[in-house]
Amino acid sequence: MSVRFNPVALGTDAAAPVQVATVPRLPPVHVPRPRLVSALVDADCRLRLICAPAGFGKSVLMSECARQVPADTQLIWLDISGRQLTPTDLYEQLRRHLPVGAPAPTGDIERDLLDLLRTTRGALWIMLDDFPRQAHAAFDACLDRLFEQGPDSVSWWVTSRRQPAWKLPRLLLQGDLLEVQAEALALSSPELRQLLRAHRLDLADDTFKQLLAGSEGWLAGVSLLLFNADEQAVRERLVAGTPVLRDYVQREVLEQQAEEVRRALFSLARMPRFSQQLCEHVLDGSGADILDLLKVNQLFVRQIDNCGEWFRLWRPLASILQRMSTTLSPTQTHLRACQWFANRGEMREAVEHALWAGQPEVAANFLQRYGQEQLLIGDNVSEFMRWRSELPQDLFNSTTRLIVLHGWALILSARLDEVDDCLANLAKFFPQPDARRQAQLLAQWQALRGFQARLRGEPEARDYCLQALDVLSDHAWAQRVLCYQVLTQQAMAEGKLDQAQLYNSEGMKLARLKGSLLYEGMLSVDRIQLLELSGEFERAAGVLEESLMALRDSVRHSPIIGRLKLLQGHLLAYQGLDDAAREAFQQGRTETETCGDSYVFFGYAGLAELAARNQEFPSAYHWLREVERLTQWRHVPEARFRGILALLTGATWLHQGQLKKARSIFMQVLDLYEGHRYLAPSGFYEILPRVHRYLAVIDMLSGRGGLAIDTLQALIEQSVRTQRLALACECRFTLAEALYLHGRQVEAEQELRKAVDEAARQQLVKPLYELQHRQPQWIARVLPAAKGESLRDRLLQFEREPDDAAGGADDMILSNRELTVLRLIAQGFSNQEIAEQLFISLHTVKTHARRINTKLGVARRTQAVARAKSLGWF
Repeated sequence: MSVRFNPVALGTDAAAPVQVATVPRLPPVHVPRPRLVSALVDADCRLRLICAPAGFGKSVLMSECARQVPADTQLIWLDISGRQLTPTDLYEQLRRHLPVGAPAPTGDIERDLLDLLRTTRGALWIMLDDFPRQAHAAFDACLDRLFEQGPDSVSWWVTSRRQPAWKLPRLLLQGDLLEVQAEALALSSPELRQLLRAHRLDLADDTFKQLLAGSEGWLAGVSLLLFNADEQAVRERLVAGTPVLRDYVQREVLEQQAEEVRRALFSLARMPRFSQQLCEHVLDGSGADILDLLKVNQLFVRQIDNCGEWFRLWRPLASILQRMSTTLSPTQTHLRACQWFANRGEMREAVEHALWAGQPEVAANFLQRYGQEQLLIGDNVSEFMRWRSELPQDLFNSTTRLIVLHGWALILSARLDEVDDCLANLAKFFPQPDARRQAQLLAQWQALRGFQARLRGEPEARDYCLQALDVLSDHAWAQRVLCYQVLTQQAMAEGKLDQAQLYNSEGMKLARLKGSLLYEGMLSVDRIQLLELSGEFERAAGVLEESLMALRDSVRHSPIIGRLKLLQGHLLAYQGLDDAAREAFQQGRTETETCGDSYVFFGYAGLAELAARNQEFPSAYHWLREVERLTQWRHVPEARFRGILALLTGATWLHQGQLKKARSIFMQVLDLYEGHRYLAPSGFYEILPRVHRYLAVIDMLSGRGGLAIDTLQALIEQSVRTQRLALACECRFTLAEALYLHGRQVEAEQELRKAVDEAARQQLVKPLYELQHRQPQWIARVLPAAKGESLRDRLLQFEREPDDAAGGADDMILSNRELTVLRLIAQGFSNQEIAEQLFISLHTVKTHARRINTKLGVARRTQAVARAKSLGWF
């Protein structure tokens, strides 16, 4: 290894001398970064480029690498210090420190450099520290040629605050480039902890997280914040900054820039994101050029998308610039940004910038153009609720449009009691100037009231929505879709699955007609639950995956994505895939919580139910407490989830064997829902029959087997009649156990095999858990287990016995889709009309019709309809 230690001054015509110096010492408080050093040292390429803004530790990193130069490699370190350099300067410097015997100069400096490099023996590392900060076309072009034509034995190392004008894409494609940028240089969490130890600081977790997020790993920023600091000082400096940090930014970033660039930085520091077009609008027509300049000169511009369109300043620099005094008015910047976003139809940003500019009237004006569908994107609901608190109340209630939008935001947040205030404010705008507007406003009121009633479980929700649908114009298509959703959910709560299917199809047709993937995804949640109720879990999973894929292509975050993930967890739990279910519940909980959606409740509920089923009772009670805390914190009224928490608590007590406590709470749920005082809540449409099944389990375990058997037989008959096949399967397992404990062994065996057969066809594992827990030996005889096989594996390998395959009354059970097709046939629809109604192919309709005839043992459509009527299916 050869490191040149003798400092030699080299004079140039263009700039101050450049020093050839020793490899610089490491700083006293040094955090080694082996993750970066190993990547750089081990790379097999011509050029290693470390390019980042000031203060990211570029030189220190390259110094670490220099200390690991291989024994057979020569090293030349050139400290350029950002000054200008020419090809001739580089030639003279290299010639002075390379072996004697270089060819005589020819006058062509690039050729001379190439000849000089080709005389080297063995490997050579040339390290250029702090590359010239001003562009020099001749020098950049010269190095570009050296990278391309120089000998393979020469490796170039460059640290730079400027993106050099080299053919980097070409080098990258050839495998000749490793570039390390600011994002990679930013301190990781373990590196930050190591730096804190070096400063003898032990921060609390919340302070540590604030420091990591606020600094974004900017080494210089963190180091200056920690200088002579304790934890309290760190907290204060994160809010107010420090004079030494402001001085660093002033000297290392601002002083070297033109006035136009400094003004641009102060403006952009106040913007959460900016693009080239937005900069052009905000920065008086010169923004595009300035943004390019900021990126090339590494002035803390960070890309925040995958396409290179949107950027922001690094947070610590933006925070410092916002606190520094300037003659630039932030109001003008925000108003221009507000206008630009509004012209693009991006109302969220337009409203935000109007509020930052101190213009609430402008914000309210743009808020009126906020599309109802936009509430289903990201955390827009939470933002909307924040705006409500920032806007004057009288301004927020100044128009019917704002009131209606406010009402839908409250509904998504499940703040149902506050919806009453919105409806009251809307009533103040009656009467309208003409009959048409009067009818439309009344329909808007009815749609809001209908959705609110549905969430409260009130039966009159249907009437409100049907009346609204009769009047709402095509312009109010979003409200029409939501009315169809209410009607779908209301029908499911009443057990009228055929009606639910028709309402869902109408809503889906309208959403697709308007090209709304978000509303289509929202209605898909109901469609999936319909399929689940009828035991079609495989089709439900397929629809769910299709919906998730469609939404991920259009939005990054949405309450609808969260709801679908929660529903995915629910389906996976039914199929015995507990680990995958738990992960889906967690993902859905995070997404809905981030988006401010009330469906986050079902994430906690699903995790609690999963834990109780697996006998993890401390975890189950933890999630139940969390869901109760969440609803109170978010002011969600008890009506939104009426009875669900009680049902889950009772099920947990039942799993623990606390029969008396479980019965007491189940009876409370019955009091709520029997007699149709309230309808079942969304997501728990079978709450009433499930309570009856739980009570039958309690009767069975309490020695009242005869009563349990009667209850369960009635539940199975009702479930089969209404095509709730999943519920029928669950009840059949419980009936088998009740018969077994009641001493009716032959009937119990027959019922158990029939239940296992149904569960295998539906891939329904959940009902087996209870039986395995209470009767493990019995279930082992029917589903023998090989070593390491799960209950799901055993069920899917179950083979029906020949006698069971012969069929019976249960073989006439139609799937939910088959029953829907049959009902449409009974109404006189042709095959083509049925295909259009259900969004399926004509071939699929014919297949369904053929299967219906086979199951019912008939040959014609009319005979199938007559047979279904005789069975009481219509």
